[in-house]
Parts: sequence; structure tokens; C-alpha cells
Amino acid sequence: MDAKEHGDRSGRRPDHERRSAPLPSPDVLIEGLPDAVVVTGPNGRIRLVNAVAEELFGYRRDELIGEPVQILWAERARERYTRNMQLYFDTEHPVRFSTEVWGRRRDGSEFVGEMSWGIVQTNNGPLLLAVGRDVSRHHAAEARSRGVASVAERALAAAGLAELAEEAVDVMRAALPLTGAAVVLRDGSIPASVGAVRTMSVRVPIGAAGEVLVAPARDLDEDELDLVSAMAGVLATALARMHSDERMRHEAVHDALTGLANRTLLHDRLEHALARSNREALQTAVLFIDLDNFKQINDTYGHAIGDIVLVEFANRLRAAVRPGDTVARFGGDEFVIICEDIDEGAALAVAKRLEESIQHPIQGGGAEHRLSASIGISLGDSDAEGLIGKADTALYRAKAAGGGHVELHR
Repeated sequence: MDAKEHGDRSGRRPDHERRSAPLPSPDVLIEGLPDAVVVTGPNGRIRLVNAVAEELFGYRRDELIGEPVQILWAERARERYTRNMQLYFDTEHPVRFSTEVWGRRRDGSEFVGEMSWGIVQTNNGPLLLAVGRDVSRHHAAEARSRGVASVAERALAAAGLAELAEEAVDVMRAALPLTGAAVVLRDGSIPASVGAVRTMSVRVPIGAAGEVLVAPARDLDEDELDLVSAMAGVLATALARMHSDERMRHEAVHDALTGLANRTLLHDRLEHALARSNREALQTAVLFIDLDNFKQINDTYGHAIGDIVLVEFANRLRAAVRPGDTVARFGGDEFVIICEDIDEGAALAVAKRLEESIQHPIQGGGAEHRLSASIGISLGDSDAEGLIGKADTALYRAKAAGGGHVELHR
């Protein structure tokens, strides 16, 4: 054979034959791609699409061929995308990649996609090859994650329950197809809601504190339900933290055994009471109470029974005073009561009710314990430490008189 006819001995075709070899047909190439492919001519009309594009846009292939490519673009983006397409045909551009483009399906719904595009030279001239995929679910998942993170950050920053609940409802309303949403607590209160709460059909508990309720416009998928559960989890954690903080604050100013105010809260309440008394020309009373025979109970029955007696005694003090009065455990078997807006006669009446409540025996450790207490009273409108000291002095006079007495410091 002649090398001129059949190439050189290496098997390579002559240069002029290689240059005239036909380019691969685009329709052969695009069917093997895993993403949607749309091929457009310089006139802006669709030349080719693959099966993935049919599925993505909801059109049959024969419905797309020859149609303006703009039908596949979201209306608000068509003008900009058309300019970009014309620019690509008019100039030499490398392949471009975009992380966010807006497509439009046959049913009119829109989606966000990732797309790369570039000009491909073929035997039939230049074609614009666009390769893309729907990333709406990915973007929606990212938006949901950002929403949960935002509420979680607010919770870590110690935001209030109402603020957290409102933000959680706002995030769910923005990220999910909902007609309503609400956060409902166990006590029936609703710190945040939108839409009709009675129509809620999805309920996710917030621990034991309440529920997150949502009314979906359609059935929620697993990822969307996960968002509701995540919000409930964040709120449950925030509520647990709030309750823990509240408990710590309570414990810081209350006696661990009896639950009464401790010395810190006692002094704070007394300072506030005296400030009001001074402003409004009123009197504040301090009643200092000491059990007369408590040591005998401890020595005979042990400290556990002594604690039972102290708790019951504290409960009786609370029941005997006026609603606005403060009852505090001063230490051991000593207690102090603050009574605002009171005169000498009313203070003595409170002391009498206290004595009557103490007279009834207390049951503990299989025995009946009878108590008596000495009470010292002082009145004034200033000097918290001075008033406590005067009440303490009156208390010792009452104990010196044999116990079970009331003494008023004058």
C-alpha cells in the first residue's frame, strides 16, 4: 500500500486528514453525563437536552427542542441570563461556574441550581453548553442549619424564653411550608405563635416543659421534621439552663433545709423595707425567734429528727405571718421575720399568732415533740443592723424570763 494513501508507517493520518476529522456529536456526549445538560444555539433556542434535564425541568425532549432557552430560567433572572448568553457567543470566554442560578420548571416552580457553562465548537458552529444540577434541597438544608445555629447561639447568650421562642417560630416559618407554628408550655402559656394554634398537627415535646406545634401546608419530609425536632431540642436545653440558673439563684439566697430566706436575702429585704418606711413615714418590725428546747430534741432523737422539726416549724411560721412578710432562717434554730407597714400593736398580734402555731405538737421519729419559742421585737424606719440587734436584745430578755415569752424593745 502507498503511504500517501494510507498514512505513514506509524499509523498516523496525514495532517490535512486529521484537521478535517468530524468533531464528536454533542448529543452522544451529553447523555452520559450525570447532570442536566442543555445545549443552546447562537439564536438562543434549545438544540439538545439530555434525559436528566427532562426530569429536572419537567418537559419532554420534543417539547424543548427549538424553544427559547429562557423558558427554563426564572422570570426575574431572564434578562440578566440572556445578556450573559449573548456575551458568551460574542466573545471568547473560558468555562464558567456559578454556585447559584435560578431555574424554572414546567409547572412554574423555581429551584436554585449550580451550573457550569461554556462555548463548544462543533461542525455546526458554536453552541452554548450548560451543565447543572438542582441544589435546592442542599440550600434549604443549609438555611435550616443556620436557623437552628442562630437560635442555639441566642440560647447560649442567655436570651429570654420569649425571645428564643419567637426566633424559633420565625425560623420555622421561613424554612418550612407552614400555615402556623407555636411554642406552648406545660402551664398553657404561649410565648410565641403565628397562625391558628388549634389547627397544629405536628407536635414535638420540649422535654417535659411543653411542645413545639406546627401546622404544615403539606406533609413535611424527614429533613423538615428534623428542623422542628432540633428547635424543640434547643428550647428544651435553654429551658433546662434557665431552670438550673433559677435554682442556683434561689439556692444562693434561701436556706437549703427549710427553703426560707437566708441571711443574704433577709438583709436585702430589710434594707428595701426600711427604705420604703423612711420614704413613706411607716414602721418596719423585726421579730427575732429562738426555739427554747430544740437542743434537747437534737440530743435525744438525733439531727435527722431535729431537721424534720425545723422544717415543720418553718412551715408554721410561714402560715402564721401576713402574705407580704419575709420569714428567714438566721441560723440553727433562730429565725427572723420582717413585717412592713406595721405598728406596735400589729407586731404583737403577729407574735401571738406565732406562739399559737408553735403550741401544737410536731410528729417526728415516732414521737410527739412539744415546742416553745422566745420572741424579741423591734420597730423602726432605718438602720437594718441596729433593728436586728435590738430584736436580739429583746429576745434574750424573753429567754431570761423563762422562755415562751414575747418582749418588745422600746
